[in-house]
Amino acid sequence: MKLRTKLIVTFSIITLIPALITGLYAIQVSSNSLRTQALTTQTARAQTLVNNVTSFLSVVKGDVLFLSQSPIMKEYATLRFENTPDDILEQKRQFLEQEFLAISKNRGIYYQVRYLDEKGQEIVRVDSDGFKNTIIAGDKLQDKSSRYYFKDAIRLWGKQLFVSPLDLNRERGAIEIPHKPVIRYGVNVYDDKNNKAGIVLVNVDAKKFLKPLAQIRLVDQNGYFMSHPDIKKRWGGPTDLNTNEKLQKEYGEFSKKILAKNGTLSTDDITLSYQSIKVPGVAYKWTLIIQNDTDTILNSVKKFRAIFSLILLLAILFALFLAWFFSRIITRPLEHLTQAAENISKGELHSNKIGFTEDKSEIGQLARAFERMRVSMIKSFERLRK
Repeated sequence: MKLRTKLIVTFSIITLIPALITGLYAIQVSSNSLRTQALTTQTARAQTLVNNVTSFLSVVKGDVLFLSQSPIMKEYATLRFENTPDDILEQKRQFLEQEFLAISKNRGIYYQVRYLDEKGQEIVRVDSDGFKNTIIAGDKLQDKSSRYYFKDAIRLWGKQLFVSPLDLNRERGAIEIPHKPVIRYGVNVYDDKNNKAGIVLVNVDAKKFLKPLAQIRLVDQNGYFMSHPDIKKRWGGPTDLNTNEKLQKEYGEFSKKILAKNGTLSTDDITLSYQSIKVPGVAYKWTLIIQNDTDTILNSVKKFRAIFSLILLLAILFALFLAWFFSRIITRPLEHLTQAAENISKGELHSNKIGFTEDKSEIGQLARAFERMRVSMIKSFERLRK
């Protein structure tokens, strides 16, 4: 094997092996880091959405508790159990209407804000269609004593909250079209003597917090979708559209794990981040799920690997070029001196002067020694001929 080849191989081993090892290690570590970062970003997004929903429902809880304990409500509830003239009681009721109207206008998240007495009769009711807030006249107030939400709420005590399931609103037993998702919050009202005087009940426009989740999956405690990118899969529970579209049907064996606790789940096809939403006021919870294609999640990792691999390949090619270039610089003088020695051995002493004699390195010293030897041999042969 020629010296130049040996030098190229040696340089290549010295430079390429460490470069390959370092490069491959960097690709692996960086890829894992980017993958972790992508999953963390998805999880953080899920947590942000969960916090938004929880904050929204916490505001509702605060409003209901405020209305049930406000001075105007306390005064009206107390006067109802006393021999209060009708005109004064009506005046206090109108004050209560204005307070409910103010809450409805300022929040803009309630279909209805109501006060029902202890028998289930509506005393105050403010309706909203999202644009206009309307106080319902006394002759249109209804008896709600047979409704489940009144029965469940009136059985509670103190500041215990009634929270209905999140479902589609019904009018006269039929689901409203277009669909109006609603969740009801209620709490008991007491007079100054701690007599139960009815309930404050709000019908929450659930679209206000479901709209940002349009492309996100949200399931109730039973696994039925309340939000889903495919609108045909929403509200599949038996009390809603009864389509039986639920978590178990879409995710199979993973559904129990998703409903059990927070986490991340990744397969070759999809990557899920799921977070529980504790509904303020009740023991049950919902689950929010963000799904992305695994290829999309790992897209940044693939780009990094491609770019880094290209850089590594260019570095290897550059290293090979440098190995060839420097081996050529080193071996070229030696090849020249080898040829010169060959010429001298054949008696070709008067051939061209040996080059590289100006080089100050060891190669130059060797070239000068060859040149002196060539000159000395010429002089010796001349003396012999004489």
